[in-house]
Amino acid sequence: MDFLPFLWGLITAAILVVAVFLVRALIEIRKTVVTAGVFVKRLDTDLVPVINELKDVLADLKVTADVVASRVDDVKSAMEAVGDTGRNISRINRAVSEVADILCRLSVLSAGVKAAGQYVADKFSRRRG
Repeated sequence: MDFLPFLWGLITAAILVVAVFLVRALIEIRKTVVTAGVFVKRLDTDLVPVINELKDVLADLKVTADVVASRVDDVKSAMEAVGDTGRNISRINRAVSEVADILCRLSVLSAGVKAAGQYVADKFSRRRG
């Protein structure tokens, strides 16, 4: 019978140790829950303005995209005009090149005619004299 009170004492001590650890664990869990609640509230108050700003930015981007999309035809027209201008400049360049070639040939021909005229004039003046 001496053994039974010792066993009850041992069981009681074990239950007390478990209870102490359980109480400490419950206190830590409570602190964690309170901290998590504060974090969630803070996140909620900080996140709502960020989400609102993000919505505003997305709305601005949509407006910008719409403006850019509406100007695509204008840009296309301007690029076609630039292409037409380039083709016209190329035509003008070819025409100027042909005129310059003709003027060069006329200059050579004029120098040749002048030299021939001088030669003929010299021949005539020697025969007379």
